[in-house]
Amino acid sequence: MRKEIAPELYNYNKFPGPEFHLHGDKVETEGIAFSLVENIKDAFDVTAFNQRFSEVLTKFDYIVGDWSNEQLRLRGFYKDDRTEEKLEKISRLQDYLLEYCSYGCAYFVLSNEAPKRASFDKKMRKKEEETPSRKGKKPTQTKRKPNADKKNRRRQKDQHSQKEDKGQRHFVIRQK
Repeated sequence: MRKEIAPELYNYNKFPGPEFHLHGDKVETEGIAFSLVENIKDAFDVTAFNQRFSEVLTKFDYIVGDWSNEQLRLRGFYKDDRTEEKLEKISRLQDYLLEYCSYGCAYFVLSNEAPKRASFDKKMRKKEEETPSRKGKKPTQTKRKPNADKKNRRRQKDQHSQKEDKGQRHFVIRQK
């Protein structure tokens, strides 16, 4: 027998995000707009989408939502022309539906018109820190030669392994 759960407890986001509204085939909120590309078996539900949506999904070109065991699962996909991982491209949608979703499940596909990274995404911060906005000036870092780096690493590794060998011996080797 299933336990009855109040609808307000279905919200899995600890910090709820923006409130989306459906207007025809557009799903909109302040600053974010999606268009409903596919809606198989009338799968799109605004309240469930509001409960499950996270700003991390704004970096994807497409958002796929599928229903299984009365729960909505959201997954992001990129366009085919992007250089991201192959499994995360929209051309692999049928494979995803067959392998990871319940057979014949209801699903929907949202298209993101303006994908952008979330403000708290770590990858974006690292890139901003690495590329300072200095116009017209040359970078101050000097490039090292790759062969010199390899030699230094190999030398340090050899020295480290010799120290470990001497330090781990609990006996003396007598030489004749």
